[in-house]
Amino acid sequence: MKIIIVGTGIASYYFASAVLKKLESVEVEAYGEEGEAYYRTRVLSLLDGKTAAGDLAIKPVIQDPRYSMHKLHVDNIDPDSKQIYTSDGKSHGYDVLVLANGAKAARLPLPGGRSHGIFAIRTIDDVIELSAWLDSHSGAPAVVIGGGLLGLEAASLIHERTGREVTVMESADHLLPRQLDLASSLYLQRRLSGMGLKVLCGASTSNFLSVNDCVSGIKCDDGFLVPASTVVESVGIRPNTFLAVDAGLQVSRGVVVDGQLRTSAENVYAIGDVAQFNGQVSGLAGGAMDMARTLAGVIAGEAVTYTPSAPSSMLKVAGLDVMTFGSVFERDAQCVVNETDTSREAWFVRDGVLAGVSMIGTRAHMSAARSSIGKAWEDVKAALLS
Repeated sequence: MKIIIVGTGIASYYFASAVLKKLESVEVEAYGEEGEAYYRTRVLSLLDGKTAAGDLAIKPVIQDPRYSMHKLHVDNIDPDSKQIYTSDGKSHGYDVLVLANGAKAARLPLPGGRSHGIFAIRTIDDVIELSAWLDSHSGAPAVVIGGGLLGLEAASLIHERTGREVTVMESADHLLPRQLDLASSLYLQRRLSGMGLKVLCGASTSNFLSVNDCVSGIKCDDGFLVPASTVVESVGIRPNTFLAVDAGLQVSRGVVVDGQLRTSAENVYAIGDVAQFNGQVSGLAGGAMDMARTLAGVIAGEAVTYTPSAPSSMLKVAGLDVMTFGSVFERDAQCVVNETDTSREAWFVRDGVLAGVSMIGTRAHMSAARSSIGKAWEDVKAALLS
């Protein structure tokens, strides 16, 4: 069996590793412009001046003789003839095709949005470009649009690296709107403000201002002006669906897949950020790895179905650990809070069961919290509140 993977990121890496272990008679070829897989979620760490691009590589490198990686762009796929066409002018046949070509960073389609000094971070090259710009524009204010995981990490690292004023603009009414409940988010905002980050919530961008084609500020919908010589847009992702669209596959926001990660074309599958399952694009590394392992089982003939894991996130913002496990948006849930000047834990209990937890500034109950989701509160509260 010959399997071709379009993409060389984390989904591609974990699928190839898993399927090579499950099948003996298999040949796997991966094609992608960036080459060897790396942890995309860590690219912003390159701003700290201590991390090198090589430090982000996913290890161990796959060295199985049945596997080959090709640093080439895939121009087209043809499900009818089971061929892909690469940028070197060649075609390659397959028995199974796996689309794992990820996504691009979304950009705001607003006037002035292509001015110099406006960045959207997705790749190592994006961070290198941002780093060079920061070095040549020292002392000037910076703005990060988007108060999600990547946005807060970008703001924190830019502030730490440059010492300059950094403003975070979030269109929702609080930071980390997909991860944190309102009360926990407001606690985080107070902590960040005390560390030198300025936070503007409920702030929607109207257009970008520029001088000599370089960004000079942001105008909000309400007319408020925010000065900036550097802007980082952190407003989500756009799945790379162009190959699937051209090939006539079913595409919505992402490439539509079923529980076995099958697309609408025979012997063509999709995993990772390019895939859309049950109307959702995961956009998370954990989701990509779960899809990859599931698909390896499907290809090996196992009776497996992809089931998204319980939502969780772990990051460090300005030195603060911020973690969520399970659902912190449970309607009518009881919220048990343990808050100090340096940390906050919020436990969400619904119908006597621990549904979710948010933790800021502490790792004391991290492992216990993760394993306690879905268990009776009475059985776990003593350990969690100790």
